Amino acid sequence: MTFVKRVVLKLAAAFMLAFVTVTAAVPALSASTDGTIYDPGIMSRMQFSGAQRSKVKAILDRSESSMVKVFAKYRIDPRAKPNFDTLRAASTELQAIEAWEKKQMKQVLSKGQYADYLEILQATAAAVIKATRD
Repeated sequence: MTFVKRVVLKLAAAFMLAFVTVTAAVPALSASTDGTIYDPGIMSRMQFSGAQRSKVKAILDRSESSMVKVFAKYRIDPRAKPNFDTLRAASTELQAIEAWEKKQMKQVLSKGQYADYLEILQATAAAVIKATRD
């Protein structure tokens, strides 16, 4: 995988993660974006125990709060077509939030669940990358 492709994939993954957390925080966005390329549906596509579900929700809620601030700072509209330049400008902050979330999720999920979580994120990020080109 080339360096540029890795960077684009990371940016798309960070953007997707940001979008997921924002849609949970802002009901108006959530209602209008369900089923879009930005919605990996982690909570509905994965099975969690009761204890896991509450921990995952707490992790996502904290990420969401941080993502909302980054989105506002960079004027990112999660409903609009992804803009590569805007994502690149926000990438350091978005990647830091993503790294924190992944670290937290790894502590809560089993190895298999974590692999599924990463796979879902990767597939969604690939869809976002494709959308930046379309």
